[in-house]
Amino acid sequence: MKAENIVLSTVAIFTLAFILLTLNSTDSPEEGNNWQIANVCLADHNSLSTHDHAQLVIVINGTEVDIESNIGIGDPDCNGMKGIHTHDNTGRLHIETPSPMPAPLGAFFEIWGESFSEDEIMGHKSDQSHEIILTVNGEVNQLYDEYRMQDGDQIHIEFREI
Repeated sequence: MKAENIVLSTVAIFTLAFILLTLNSTDSPEEGNNWQIANVCLADHNSLSTHDHAQLVIVINGTEVDIESNIGIGDPDCNGMKGIHTHDNTGRLHIETPSPMPAPLGAFFEIWGESFSEDEIMGHKSDQSHEIILTVNGEVNQLYDEYRMQDGDQIHIEFREI
């Protein structure tokens, strides 16, 4: 009987600790983006569910930014290709996934290791004298990092003086 009480007490303590840790956890989905496509790592181009392309142009204070080749290819945490990647420096984004999933523009910036939101692009922050404008296929878009890219999109991001 004594051994049974010890086991039950131990289980109760661990259960209580688990509940307290869960209730006090700061890891909630609202506190950041958890884009599934940013975690995709493909070994090759076989068995793809999607293989789309979008064209990205970024202009900072009148100067076009060079979008590097091989972004998302051979990263330390992915020996193959991320779900969104580049092969050259033309700004052509390759969106390739093993199953259907959204491709938010912000996921590409996460893979690239650069900042992008309605308030910031690559370390440049909007303020009283600067703005960030996102256009998709020639239309102003207010979704910024949450915009879900589609095949054939022409995406233009500009940071400029107001």
